[in-house]
Amino acid sequence: MPRYFIEVCYDGAGFGGFQIQNNHITIQGELEKALATLFRAPIALTGASRTDAGVHALQNFLHFDSELIITAKHIYNLNSILPNSIVVRGIYIVPADAHSRFDATKRTYIYRLNTVKNPFLEGRSWYYPFPISISLLQEAANTLLEYTDFESFSKKNTAVNTFDCTITKAEWLQEGDNLLFHIHSNRFLRGMIRGLVGTMLQVGRGQLSLEQWHEIIRSKNEQKVDFSTPAYGLYLEAINYPDYFQKIV
Repeated sequence: MPRYFIEVCYDGAGFGGFQIQNNHITIQGELEKALATLFRAPIALTGASRTDAGVHALQNFLHFDSELIITAKHIYNLNSILPNSIVVRGIYIVPADAHSRFDATKRTYIYRLNTVKNPFLEGRSWYYPFPISISLLQEAANTLLEYTDFESFSKKNTAVNTFDCTITKAEWLQEGDNLLFHIHSNRFLRGMIRGLVGTMLQVGRGQLSLEQWHEIIRSKNEQKVDFSTPAYGLYLEAINYPDYFQKIV
């Protein structure tokens, strides 16, 4: 049976997260509902990255199997059915054993902060008006490439077999009044990026020393981590796969 990948982007505000769950409107749920409306048959989707409630995505993927003949017109039709906060950017034919979650080779996230109050960034960036050292932030970020076990930055009640992640980039950038944290890894744990950002900001403000930062990473104790960072500043920017896509045009 043919397998398809769907590429989507979305504004996470107003959704209970990505993955289908009872009593919550979710990204996956809205996509499955739109597919069922269009094709008059249920289609089960498997997602690549399960973003939390309120988190946005510039790119995410899901896959499904179907004998239906999918054309470019169906992309237009799906976008007509979906709420404006979710957009289908493409549908791709992939090998039958391709998996949107397990075949991903790299995931990239951005966390956005603004240091000057801006009404046009409300719900898109975290207003953070406190004095902060960018050099200390970057020193803390640089150390992330030295570690692979990030149990400290995983929220509990998470069904994972390992807390190992291979981070290949962690960088803070100042762009005018905006502060951006870019991070690349093969995988991420539940709540991990928000915990990293919240705790690094304590380093940048001088509330934690770099030695204490290392101790927190090595402690494997999530109670020492600041997970209070708001979800709306976090964006799943991109997911990388092997070069096996054939886009439907």
